[in-house]
Amino acid sequence: MGVEENQSTDYKEYHEVVIEALIKAKEKEEKAEKALFRTGLFFLVILLCGVAYIFLKLSSGDSVSSYLRLLISDGIILTWLVALFISFYFFEGRSKKYEKAEKDFEELKEDIIDRSSDIWNSNQLEVKRIAQYHELKNKYDINLYHK
Repeated sequence: MGVEENQSTDYKEYHEVVIEALIKAKEKEEKAEKALFRTGLFFLVILLCGVAYIFLKLSSGDSVSSYLRLLISDGIILTWLVALFISFYFFEGRSKKYEKAEKDFEELKEDIIDRSSDIWNSNQLEVKRIAQYHELKNKYDINLYHK
């Protein structure tokens, strides 16, 4: 008797599992998008700080015989270049993660739309499907009405 009760509470219908997977994929995409935005913003701040420093250095009135010599001799500029390359590397990595998360979400969404008649295959489940579509649209901003 205890085993039967445990099985009934652990059992989820297929459409519920699919919806949960879609919500998790959407959350993963949103998390990756936020991380990409933060990394891009960090890259831009580093870039602007370095450009401002170089501009101030050049406009300070010191005669510069060679711009290359200025870049090589100034430790702050060398540190800035290293930080710039590292932040760009992280930005590229975050960009790839976001693209993968977005692709996975879109593929899952299209698969659910294409297979909706198989997933919600009875009249009772059809009513549930419409309610779930509406809830997903309002609560999670996931539109399953069209691709």
